[in-house]
Amino acid sequence: MRNWMLAGALLVSPMLTQAVENTHTQAGTTARDQQEVLTWLDLQSSGQAASPHRQSATPAERDRAYQRYLKSYTHEIPEYLLDDNSFSTDKN
Repeated sequence: MRNWMLAGALLVSPMLTQAVENTHTQAGTTARDQQEVLTWLDLQSSGQAASPHRQSATPAERDRAYQRYLKSYTHEIPEYLLDDNSFSTDKN
């Protein structure tokens, strides 16, 4: 697992370097931050840094995740989240 993570990091690093070099604004500015976010989103949606190997969970892992999901419904929603001042379901 560690080897795969290292290999992924090595594959992505040249693209990240290029992405940072392509920003034309000063470091720490809002425009630069937004450009970095857009670059990351483009990289993610393009699939250029995606693994060539299909990754999936085992049936046991899927079952445990589903059991955690179902268990989340056994907890009551705290009152402070239902208070109109802090939580709103309005669509306005």
